[in-house]
Amino acid sequence: MLASLGRSAGRLLRAGSGATGLRHAGGGVHIPPRYRQFPELTRSQVIQSELISGFMWFWIFWHFWHSSDMVLGHFPYPDPSAWTDEELGIPPDDAE
Repeated sequence: MLASLGRSAGRLLRAGSGATGLRHAGGGVHIPPRYRQFPELTRSQVIQSELISGFMWFWIFWHFWHSSDMVLGHFPYPDPSAWTDEELGIPPDDAE
């Protein structure tokens, strides 16, 4: 126990004087910057994006068709022709 603690302390003291690790960055920029240009997409990326967006719209339309109450509400829509002028805030015809 005491020996392993001593070894750890020795490593910390030796590493404190300089850099503790080695970087493997590879030199320059991995992807060259392209100012105001669209990224180049591979055919695989285009197909994957079309499939994902197609599935997304399928999911939206499927759930809207089968669970439209979640969007439109759970109660029946009121009949606007049954509303009176007073409920709508329209003054009577003879009022000036």
